[in-house]
Amino acid sequence: MSDLSEEVRVQVARLRHLLIDVGRRGAFASPLAVPPEVNIEPLHFEALWWLRAEGFLTINALAERLGGMAMPRMSRLIDRLEEAELVARMKIIRQDRRQVSVRLTDKGRALAEQVDGMVQERIARLLMPLAGEDRSALMDILERWVAALGQATQQVDSESLSLSASDS
Repeated sequence: MSDLSEEVRVQVARLRHLLIDVGRRGAFASPLAVPPEVNIEPLHFEALWWLRAEGFLTINALAERLGGMAMPRMSRLIDRLEEAELVARMKIIRQDRRQVSVRLTDKGRALAEQVDGMVQERIARLLMPLAGEDRSALMDILERWVAALGQATQQVDSESLSLSASDS
């Protein structure tokens, strides 16, 4: 962190303290945590939510969304969801058995809708303490932050590509 400007260091310290205060108020309970009234495993809950949000994902992409889950564990999770008739595997390229995507079945979509409703209620409870214009301002800032993160990721990806091209 020594190569950061003094302004950024102050902002990092301020954000750290704000995050600690937010955590003290219990707001870090994941909106994707399974409520006790739903009979589903936590990772299944998250997987259904991600699949609803994305439509379909490769198994590798879903594993990344679930925190970088190891592939053997991810395959077992998909097997269980498939046995419950909540997801279906789809081959992307017929000749390559490793390229597989996962999508929701009708039964999985119905459960994912229920899951998403719970997640939205939890997010609403986090936002309600703010006045309407403050909520809007927060959303505007978060949208700009997400866009900036996307640009930073693209820059890192293009720098990595140019480095790997120069190595060959």
